[in-house]
Amino acid sequence: MKRLDLIIVSILFISTKSYSTLNKDSIKIIITISGFTHGFNDSTWLYLDKAENFGTPIDSVMIINGKFSFKVKKTLNDIPQNFAIRTKSFTDYKFFWVENKSIEFSGIKGSFRKSLINGSLSEELNQLFEKLRNPIENEIDSLLRTIGKTDSLAYKRVLQLEKKLDEQSAQLILKYPNQFITTYLLSVYCIKWGKEITSSIYAKIPSKFKLTIHGSKIKNYLDLNRQIKIGDQFVDIQQNSINKVQLKLSDYRGKFILLEFWASWCGPCRRDNPFLVELYNKYKSSGFEIFGVSQDVNEQSWKSAVEKDKLSWPNVSDLKGSENAAALVYGVHEIPTNFLIAPNGKIIGINLRGIELDKKLKDLFNVKTLKDTLAEKVMAEQDKEIYGLKGNTKSDFLLSSTTK
Repeated sequence: MKRLDLIIVSILFISTKSYSTLNKDSIKIIITISGFTHGFNDSTWLYLDKAENFGTPIDSVMIINGKFSFKVKKTLNDIPQNFAIRTKSFTDYKFFWVENKSIEFSGIKGSFRKSLINGSLSEELNQLFEKLRNPIENEIDSLLRTIGKTDSLAYKRVLQLEKKLDEQSAQLILKYPNQFITTYLLSVYCIKWGKEITSSIYAKIPSKFKLTIHGSKIKNYLDLNRQIKIGDQFVDIQQNSINKVQLKLSDYRGKFILLEFWASWCGPCRRDNPFLVELYNKYKSSGFEIFGVSQDVNEQSWKSAVEKDKLSWPNVSDLKGSENAAALVYGVHEIPTNFLIAPNGKIIGINLRGIELDKKLKDLFNVKTLKDTLAEKVMAEQDKEIYGLKGNTKSDFLLSSTTK
């Protein structure tokens, strides 16, 4: 009898242990999202999307008497899911994090992005993060809209604010290493914050979060990034051209190379391209080359932009967007970004653009800048107006004056 009891107890112990260690990813639970709205008409439709597929609804409900309710399936694990509630026209929307329990949502028409969420610690931390960043980001945006990057003193203030923003943001999430939202936010900002800050936070993240897609993204950055700065040797890269031919950056060593990171969807990049074409045509015979790296994911969009903008220089991409391997190596967190490489392989400039880039190339090749050429054209036109009819020159005018 005692032996039978022992067997039963053993079976119960094994069963309990098996249940407790059961893969939670195989268990689905139902989460209720109860909502209260203000300012919407009855029968207005709201749509629920997964954040990664924003615009593709997984459910829809009507607002009745200012209320709505969604029920969603979620995997029973420690990983929150990111959802969005929106109107059909996308004029009102709100992204938020859902954990393993129901939440309450309260939003006002016209201010949906400021909706209140109760029942999600991840969302509370995300809101805390945004509250820290918003005032500093607004000041940076205001300065850039007002003076751009032309006023050196004002731009120095922008750089100081960006440094402050990065440091304070990193310090905040470092307080919550065991919350998944920290892993997610680090995956978003790791390139901007740099390898040193990212490494310090990543070291404190639990292993279970490191195994997620966001944890893998951070590790990929840490593995590839080389913290490249002026004075360093360039790091070689190899990717496919638009003709699916593998091109290496080192294939063009011995020239002055502008390593240009861009994308077809990047407005500032596309606006810059005509100027780059002009520079390329002006200096290529002197030993200047451009090596473009696209952060596109759509091959046809990339090819169309190359053709439309008449980019005749080498252009490559791995079609992984912001996860482009070359961009991770060089720490590119925004585009356009460029690196000017000397014939000996050293980085001699970072983010030189417009007239500044033209002046640098003029110094390197000892030729007139586009600004000089433009000024000469303007002066020539002014001379024509002052000294006579079209075709006359200042010398012609002076000669005719002395012979009268």
